[in-house]
Amino acid sequence: MSDRMTEVVATAMLVACLAGAGFMTRPIAAEREKLGLVMSAEGTKGMPPHVALTTAALGTFRGLAVDVLWVRADALQTKGEFFEAQTLSQWITALQPRFPKVWGFQAWNLAYNISVGTKVPEERWGWVNRGINLLRSQGIVLNPDDANLPMELAWIFFHKIGGKNDREHWYYKVRLAREFREFLGDTTGGRTTAEAIERFRKIAAAADTLTDLDDADVKDALALLAEHGERPDEKFLRMLGRVILYTNSIDTKLLAGKSLPTGTNRPLVAALLEDKRLAAAVFERIVPHLQKRVLVDRYHMDPAFMLAQMEKFGPLDWAHPHAHGIYWSEKGVALGQDTLNRDRLNELTIIRTRLGNLQHLMRSGRIEFDPLSDRIDILPDPRFIEGYERGMQDAIGLIQSDKGLSAAEFGRATAEDLLTGYESFLQQATVFSYLYGDEQEAAGCFGKLCRIAEDSGRGDQPLYTEGLEGFLALRLGEVMEVDLSNTRQFIDAMVQRAMMDGLAKGRLDTFNRFIRLAYSVYDKRYGASAPGSVHVSKEAKLPPFPQVVDASFESAMKQGSTPLLVRARIWAWAPDEMKKRIWPRLGETLAAQAGEAGLDPARAFPPPPEADGAADKKSASSEPAAG
Repeated sequence: MSDRMTEVVATAMLVACLAGAGFMTRPIAAEREKLGLVMSAEGTKGMPPHVALTTAALGTFRGLAVDVLWVRADALQTKGEFFEAQTLSQWITALQPRFPKVWGFQAWNLAYNISVGTKVPEERWGWVNRGINLLRSQGIVLNPDDANLPMELAWIFFHKIGGKNDREHWYYKVRLAREFREFLGDTTGGRTTAEAIERFRKIAAAADTLTDLDDADVKDALALLAEHGERPDEKFLRMLGRVILYTNSIDTKLLAGKSLPTGTNRPLVAALLEDKRLAAAVFERIVPHLQKRVLVDRYHMDPAFMLAQMEKFGPLDWAHPHAHGIYWSEKGVALGQDTLNRDRLNELTIIRTRLGNLQHLMRSGRIEFDPLSDRIDILPDPRFIEGYERGMQDAIGLIQSDKGLSAAEFGRATAEDLLTGYESFLQQATVFSYLYGDEQEAAGCFGKLCRIAEDSGRGDQPLYTEGLEGFLALRLGEVMEVDLSNTRQFIDAMVQRAMMDGLAKGRLDTFNRFIRLAYSVYDKRYGASAPGSVHVSKEAKLPPFPQVVDASFESAMKQGSTPLLVRARIWAWAPDEMKKRIWPRLGETLAAQAGEAGLDPARAFPPPPEADGAADKKSASSEPAAG
């Protein structure tokens, strides 16, 4: 009886366990699918064929294979055998495409480790770009709910391309600028913030397909394209974009007058110039549609989300690496709020990357790119001061919300975690807003700095007690990376900035601002504006200020390190009075340099007008520069 009873009880327990297992199968399967731990035939859609085939063939043995390969790849990485580790990581992504960590590992390896193994800039960029595309076109697409992968991509844009640690970072910036300017154009240059946003809104709101553009003008325009052997695709879009870039190129005008790039469909361009109706259909209807499709299909970017970031933070230029850093870090922020196991995700790092991108945009948000010479100039854009403040307010809101902000193993983030970065931003914002003419903005930023200093017990330091002017005197050299204690060096640096940030861009307001700043330091230390006053320092034997400026200008114009085309633009916008004073000493040198470079000296460096009192539409308003 005892044995019989045992069998009955065991059988009952077995049946109960089987029933329970059957009952739990559905919720467990649903949870596994939610966590991306299963791979169905439906789940292989969108994968490359070799990935889908491998995934389906190995079935449940994929996990064991991935474990073995991952251990081996990690060991190779530690030994510095990056190419071998890269091969294994490719196998891992084929076996387990829903394993986000390996995508980040592989992209980092391409962009940081393998790229530095070559000395050729083009090859170096090729590896960096492979890392970007691996995440943007595959890893993030196959793992759409992972918040870390957008963060990895944001960091590559922020640090590898936007930063200065890689010796080829300028080459990366040029390649990114050319790539996006070719098909998007300059969406922010010469526009207010509102105008830049409205310009991009046309792209975000454009038709998704050509069939949505069903009107007579578009049909006639498409017929014109077909007649000239073109199709409404990315190739056509980039061809038109290059035509616009070269048409607006200052370097092209200086070198050869009007010129079109190689590969231009000249008959089609001529036909569009002659027919305004068809040109309007192309540029106002077809081109925005193509721009939208390229963003979605090639770059896997959402134009509506891009527009939202511009409305939130300011006039993002999508030729700028930090604009992409903003886009992908914001993707990470949005995904992080809905991620399971948020305590394992360092959302604080994502937020800091966002704020770092915005701070760099304030320092360097304006891009001037010329396609002929691949010239790129990155200049401050104080409009992003407001964008940073909004980003900071949003971050504080997240920290104070019920969900809070995760700092992974460090627990929940606090507002104090962002304070040091915010103080650094305010110091830079005070200087740049002052230099670019917004003294009210500068005073506002300085006031916030003073309140932070008071709250932390540092309010009695000279940096804050001497007012805005005292702060600028102490911090200007550090922010602008010049030695303010050496007045002659400072003046020379300000003249250089006035030439490069002002004259080279046709920005006389910027030129005058730097010259006035240099004059204020000169006047304070070596002279005085008031009648009858004497030199502060009698042993200082600097000549009058106009002569100091002339000497710095002349020296800069002779520097071979500055491209000749840049110097030609500076000469074109320089005040005529200055050019008259310098021409006797500089004219022959400039003419010889132009001739050696194959330029027409009369076009590149025309002599200044000889007649006194000649109209000078470009003359500066600053009395120090004019003497």
